Amino acid sequence: DWPLMKRITARILAQVSGVCRVAYDLTPKPVGTIEWE
Repeated sequence: DWPLMKRITARILAQVSGVCRVAYDLTPKPVGTIEWE
């Protein structure tokens, strides 16, 4: 649900100091198999 994710992102950015970006991992793979660079 994209509108929900947009609202969650906006709330995080507004209420958590020092956060300037929110990333969601929507891949079906387990977290341990994904590498972030």
